[in-house]
Amino acid sequence: MANQTVRVNLERPLFVLLRILVALLLSSSMLAQAGTPPRVVRVGIYTNAPKIYFDGQGQANGILVDVLRAIAAAEGWELRFVGCEWARCLAAASAGDIDLLPDVAWSEERSRILDFHQVPALFSWSQIYRRTDVPLNAMTDTTGKRIAVLSGSIQQNFFTEMAKNFGMKPQLVPVASVEDGFDLVERGGADAVVASKYAGTLYAPSRGIVETPIMFQPVRLFYASGKGRNAALLAAIDRRLDAWQRDPDSDYFGILEHWQTRSMLAQVPAYIWWGALLVIAMLAMAVATAAWLRKQVAHKTGALRESEQRLATILDSVDGLIYIKDTSYRYAYANRALEALVEGRIGDIIGKQDTDLFAPPVAAALHRNDVRAIAKRERVVAEETVPDRHGRQMTVLSTKIPLHRDDGSVYGLCGISIDISERRAAEESTRVAASVFRSAEGMFIAGPDRRIQRVNEAFCAMTGHEATDLAGAFVPWFALGSDGADARDIMWDAAENHGKWQGEIWTHRKNGDAYPARLTVTAVRDENASISHFVGTQGDITEQKLAQDEIAKLAYFDSLTGLPNRRLLLERLGHCVSLRERSGQMPALLFFDLDNFKDFNDLHGHQLGDQLLRQVGERIRTCTRAGDTVARLGGDEFVVLLDNVGRTEQEAGAHASAIGWKIIAAVAEPFIIGSTTHRTTCSLGAALQSDSGIDSDEMMKRADMAMYSAKKDGRNTMRFFDPGMASDVSHRLALEEEIRTSLGTSGFSMHYQPQVDVQGRITGAEALLRWNSPKRGAIGPSVFIPIAEASGLIVPLGRWALHTACAQLACWKSQPGLRDLTVSVNVSIRQFRERSFVQDVVDTVSDTGVSPSKLKLELTETVLIDDVDDTIEKMRQLKELGVNFSLDDFGTGYSSLSYLKRLPINQLKIDRSFVRDILTNPNDASIARSIVALSQALGLGIIAEGVETEEQRNFLAEIGCSFYQGYLFGRPMEAASFERSVRAQDD
Repeated sequence: MANQTVRVNLERPLFVLLRILVALLLSSSMLAQAGTPPRVVRVGIYTNAPKIYFDGQGQANGILVDVLRAIAAAEGWELRFVGCEWARCLAAASAGDIDLLPDVAWSEERSRILDFHQVPALFSWSQIYRRTDVPLNAMTDTTGKRIAVLSGSIQQNFFTEMAKNFGMKPQLVPVASVEDGFDLVERGGADAVVASKYAGTLYAPSRGIVETPIMFQPVRLFYASGKGRNAALLAAIDRRLDAWQRDPDSDYFGILEHWQTRSMLAQVPAYIWWGALLVIAMLAMAVATAAWLRKQVAHKTGALRESEQRLATILDSVDGLIYIKDTSYRYAYANRALEALVEGRIGDIIGKQDTDLFAPPVAAALHRNDVRAIAKRERVVAEETVPDRHGRQMTVLSTKIPLHRDDGSVYGLCGISIDISERRAAEESTRVAASVFRSAEGMFIAGPDRRIQRVNEAFCAMTGHEATDLAGAFVPWFALGSDGADARDIMWDAAENHGKWQGEIWTHRKNGDAYPARLTVTAVRDENASISHFVGTQGDITEQKLAQDEIAKLAYFDSLTGLPNRRLLLERLGHCVSLRERSGQMPALLFFDLDNFKDFNDLHGHQLGDQLLRQVGERIRTCTRAGDTVARLGGDEFVVLLDNVGRTEQEAGAHASAIGWKIIAAVAEPFIIGSTTHRTTCSLGAALQSDSGIDSDEMMKRADMAMYSAKKDGRNTMRFFDPGMASDVSHRLALEEEIRTSLGTSGFSMHYQPQVDVQGRITGAEALLRWNSPKRGAIGPSVFIPIAEASGLIVPLGRWALHTACAQLACWKSQPGLRDLTVSVNVSIRQFRERSFVQDVVDTVSDTGVSPSKLKLELTETVLIDDVDDTIEKMRQLKELGVNFSLDDFGTGYSSLSYLKRLPINQLKIDRSFVRDILTNPNDASIARSIVALSQALGLGIIAEGVETEEQRNFLAEIGCSFYQGYLFGRPMEAASFERSVRAQDD
């Protein structure tokens, strides 16, 4: 209770008066709360010890259960634990049958059905545990192994995908709980089990099961709730976890220490326990006598301390801000709510004024009301605005009362401020909703009985009905086709069961005229998840339907997919192009093919390839309008003709872009081909007839060029044609020829960017290639390196760069102050895969006379997952020579930790993408910490690139990174300039 004790810098009689005043201020709310039963929170419990499980007495237990009990005690909740298997627990949480489900890792898929709080409750990672007789030390050993994994868990999905990426085929054995998995391995029913580190520490030793070096998927664990169901619970959990995790003496860390001790004690031999018990018994006898004496003293002071603590507990349990200020307007008391608001401890608040805690405008506004209470002796009730701990403006209703001595003089004020932001937000939402209701779209609001309560003017104009005619009536009759049956029940059932219904309908105006419309009906639920209203939006789509009906249906289709073929496509495209000038509407052409389809066809055969093409054709048709043309040109090439997409290029482009991205998303969904699941992507190019002079052939050519631009930009994306694409091919060929010509000339040069230690001293440099084209001037590496990679010129260019950097290093070898420098040289994967790579490095070191220990070769993570055995052998040979290795861009790809341990790497390099937002993005900060911790665990050096500010450098130093590279220390420069920088630090 030490952290809850409040010290008031006023005499004790006045503190008693404070209690009376606060009691008066809180009396109404306390009386209201006294009759309110505690919030009952239903908690799902499945077996995943030690984090969550039922113990031998049938009681809920575990790390996350104890943390939740501590939160419930602080919040006044009553916990009811519901036992269920993992899959049923997850379904119950989504359906709202339970309020909270502990031990849930966040994923994008789960976030669609569950809500999560923000502050992680626990951090963990996954590891594989095996029987001692099972050889399993790397992912390549998993093929054919029976591996138990929790059914339906993120571990199962991640491990399956990881095995697929490695080309391994383990036999997965789904289990209902992690303990079942360990039991199955012990009985011989499985060879290994995937489990969190917590579960492994608990279950593995007693079963003779050992851990493997295969670790993956660091995760953050949360309490989850059904989507949109328990925001208040999650907010309370966030509030408690945020406060506790910043306090090393909090209940949270006490629970973690308790369970960590339990996990270690579970492995202590029995004879040690008996010895320890004997010693404890002897100590207890000695301590008992001293305790009795101390008890007499403690009893005398206990009553007073208990009274103070009880008052502090009451005040800290109130959500409102409670505080006392003296006549100098300094804080003499603040409860936990105010402490959390300003993100400081009570000791940091006491004695300070509002100017020390808030921005000047906020402090000035608060001071004006304080003056009224103290100087003018008024009871002040006013709305005030203060920032919350996230920087958002919070509106509070403040009551401030002057505090009087017996002689009537004022010695301070007592204030209570209640957050009314939600009420203000609700009022604002009401005003916004009223504004939206006046939109050009037809809108109606219906009650849970499906009868219309309100309609807007646009709906009346569309239907021909008066608002008074529609009030209390049912939504007008409609069908899903021009001659279909009443479909209102279909719409209502879908809206009630799924929350929303949307579709095209046929309905009638008051005068009997039929017309098509697009109707969207959304169910609105109250805080009890009951439907309170239905909101409908309806738009007349008569003109759209008429445009679709104008498209003629011809009879030429592809025999494999049933889609229009090239001939029919060209006829329809020609028709659209010819109508451009008269209608003012421009068509769009989407040209795309499947990425890496040839590999699938070669691997699985043409029969399965044809099945894939048919399914792709079916999916594309679901993404387009009835009047659009989806055609297959041949092979894996498809074309979509979008007619009448807009009068302006902007309007047409937006329409085409929406359809294009919808197709990309649809193709990216898994395909069931025979008995296997296959994933693929597509690259899509789009062209618009933005000018009436563009004919069909030109549109086809433009769309084709745009598609190849999408492939060049990484595939699985969409690109619109622009005139620059027409010259891309010739420009690329010209650059390739210039690169070839510049090799061996002065066109290429090496620049050196400083690498410094924690004291800021330059210890080495990264050698970076630069090109000054005789025709075009300076050309950046991001332009010429990809061209060199694609053309194969990167191999001779890489040899030249390595030789030049080594020659410079040899030159520094004889110069005082420079001889101890190291130089890092980037090696491309294509250069590394050359058979002669090792010999090239050996020859370069020999020719230049450089010390191999001063040379550092930088490899990317891509090298590690491509022919690992060849990689290890080449690195081993060069390591024996004395050459060092640095793993560049670490963390941006994927590397097995077991392979990382096998590779003779000296250093990890934190990628600039993590450093850039390391101060503002918690994920980037966590990744950086993990990389540093991993390097320390493996005994590797660590360096961060892209360091541009002192704040970034200081943060990296605090987490253990002691070498840096970036603009903060120097840009890439010529060798002479670099030498001057090194010598200058000794001046």
